[in-house]
Amino acid sequence: MSPFPSDLIPNILCRLPVKTLVRFKCVAKPWGSVIDEPHFAKLHLDHSLETRTNVKLFLDNCLDLDDKAYAVDFDSLHNLVHFPRPFMAETTKYRSRIIGSCNGLLAVYHREAGIALWNPSTRQCRYLPPLDDDIVSDHDALPGYHYDKNTVLGFGYDETSNDYKVVKMQRSKSQNCYKVLLYSLKANSWKRIGDCPYDFPTNYNDGAYINNSLHWVGDEIGEFQGGKVIFALDLATEKYYEVPEGDRSFKMKKCGGDCPYFGYMNAGVLGGCLCVSRDYSTCPVEDHINVWVMKEYGVKESWTELFYLSRDEWLTNIFHTRAVGYSKNADKVLLDDGGGRQPAWFHLENETGETLSIAGAPQLVSTRIYVETLVSV
Repeated sequence: MSPFPSDLIPNILCRLPVKTLVRFKCVAKPWGSVIDEPHFAKLHLDHSLETRTNVKLFLDNCLDLDDKAYAVDFDSLHNLVHFPRPFMAETTKYRSRIIGSCNGLLAVYHREAGIALWNPSTRQCRYLPPLDDDIVSDHDALPGYHYDKNTVLGFGYDETSNDYKVVKMQRSKSQNCYKVLLYSLKANSWKRIGDCPYDFPTNYNDGAYINNSLHWVGDEIGEFQGGKVIFALDLATEKYYEVPEGDRSFKMKKCGGDCPYFGYMNAGVLGGCLCVSRDYSTCPVEDHINVWVMKEYGVKESWTELFYLSRDEWLTNIFHTRAVGYSKNADKVLLDDGGGRQPAWFHLENETGETLSIAGAPQLVSTRIYVETLVSV
């Protein structure tokens, strides 16, 4: 019998979950050599993204101090697993939280201990070096456990340089600006880039990664208007730019009221598209938000209103709510408010809600989608 064609082995192995591949490394040295190759890690990641397989839902315990992290298969919400997290929880300390997910890597932020890049599938973790003392001392940090609008964060992948990057914006005590630090995984170092030309109206504003850029909502410096600008930082050029917004006058009048004024609450990514929440808390009929999706990136006319949430009727805190992802059949959207209330499904057809329920998971969680990957940190 002829030997198995070696050129087919990577194409077969890339269809397997990470846990199986790790076991195979111990069984057959030739396969282990293939699996350890950076090219194979990319092949495996590309296959998972194209076929939407190996997709996990990360569950962050928001009720109890917990040294464990949890995850389930996103499509079925079954097969709950738990594993150690990068920063331990202590009664007198801050909890860590996830600030971004990209290609199977999670960026974890702890207010005192720092930031880590973490692959929960392989358990690999890299703790980022600390910032210089002069930067730290000029940081006008606000008291609080999880979110602080004077500390703005983001995590993404620079396709141009094949490098994972973390952005940390810190409001300066000495200047009316946000000083911006950029971490490169390749260089394993921070550098300062141009100050952010915008201000941030809300605490819940981690960067949304799409199109090689991180996105936030904000206002011009010195012009607090509750979030009137959608802007981005290109990870390759390190330049800021504004994203064209949709028609400000258009809105589904489900509330029946006259509510022309709104601010953007946060930016996110839904189904591979940029999305934003419009805050209509000044509506005379009822407080509500509308979620919009930019179906073709950069094209103003492609903004589409997806759904409407009323504060009195919806299951999460609507003004902190972000879209996590579509269900397998794309008939529901998972919504998360960062841990104030349990995440909930929004049914697009009948516009009803259903609280997320996972057997064996913590009572109150915040969620992120990630894909199992062999990408190394």
